[in-house]
Amino acid sequence: MRATYRGMGVDSHDRAGKIYEFAPFNLAAAIAGSTSSTHAIISELCVYLRGYCKAKMENPKAVMVLEHVRNSLESSRKKELRRIQGCEMESQLGCDLQDWLAGKLPTGEQFNELAHKWGIQILKKVRQDFQAKVGIIVAGVLETGPVFLRGLGFESIEDSASPAIYVIGGKGAVEAMQSLIKRNQNVEMGIARSMLHVYEAMKAAKIDKGVGDPAHYVVMKPWTVSAPHGMLRIIADHPLLKQWSKTYRRRSTEPLETRTANDLINDSLSPSRYRKSRLLGPEELVGKI
Repeated sequence: MRATYRGMGVDSHDRAGKIYEFAPFNLAAAIAGSTSSTHAIISELCVYLRGYCKAKMENPKAVMVLEHVRNSLESSRKKELRRIQGCEMESQLGCDLQDWLAGKLPTGEQFNELAHKWGIQILKKVRQDFQAKVGIIVAGVLETGPVFLRGLGFESIEDSASPAIYVIGGKGAVEAMQSLIKRNQNVEMGIARSMLHVYEAMKAAKIDKGVGDPAHYVVMKPWTVSAPHGMLRIIADHPLLKQWSKTYRRRSTEPLETRTANDLINDSLSPSRYRKSRLLGPEELVGKI
């Protein structure tokens, strides 16, 4: 939840939001890095998803697939990149990005090698600067299968058919990844064991002063399983996780691969506070937009 304000000389804000829900779709996103750029990307992604909602209402047989979400996230990130590059181009070169691409200079002078090299340098610098400032994970379950995407900077979107281990952020992300690798976290592990590993990874990530306390951990369940399903939450300092953390600190977590342990976690999951008390199916939700 922590947001830091570099260069302003003010304290960090420990109640900031970094998780987004995209109802009626069973999708959620987490962000890290520059909040202004990541918020802009999320807002643009919402516009694309709203378009799919409209298409679904006009054609109930329409189905959204992984490529729709991935392409929307790619387009959202590229749009923000171009916006920032355009701003820098006008600030440093005094030339609109589209005019520069068309070979026009605001002074009316002939486009020359200096203007070309200067523009290329600006575009590359913006892309390089934001490589470590934009991190987004989009996860969830569509009717056609799981969605698990990660975007770092403005490089190509990474995706995985079976959920991989994705982390985002700075130094904290490295420590979190090390913790998960140490536990050999993989898709075959049950929810109880996985939740403990995530709990430990978040603790390890706090070596970075920019990492604060999480509000909740999020679990995405398909609509096809019994309720509760959809976007679910478990409080970050849940007594079970705290107890298991002490018990298995220097031991293998394999004993948590039991039905009892998994049922305890499942019973602790609650629907997102943004959803109504009665969880609706995707068709009903689309009809209520």
